[in-house]
Amino acid sequence: MNQKLTLRMDESLITSAKNYAAAHGSSVSQMVANYFAALGHFTQDKDRPAQAAPSTDDADWEQKLGPFTRSLIGIACPTDGSPPPTEEDYYQYLEKKHSPK
Repeated sequence: MNQKLTLRMDESLITSAKNYAAAHGSSVSQMVANYFAALGHFTQDKDRPAQAAPSTDDADWEQKLGPFTRSLIGIACPTDGSPPPTEEDYYQYLEKKHSPK
């Protein structure tokens, strides 16, 4: 059963969160719920061991992702036939982005 949770935040932060949620087809409540659910996967309490991130070897790893994260799968794949970026491409991009001008 869903219950109400009241959060108190700066008005501008609430506005930003609502705009972000709307732009991504979600709600602030769903974003907060996804965040808390994700925390449960990486924290450890005395009753259960911490769970690692899903392995790509796991057949249903996509189903273990939150709906928003699952919607991002494949988003960075180029549509012009060029090969997808590699980890090395990413490091080169970061070096260029953060190098002094």
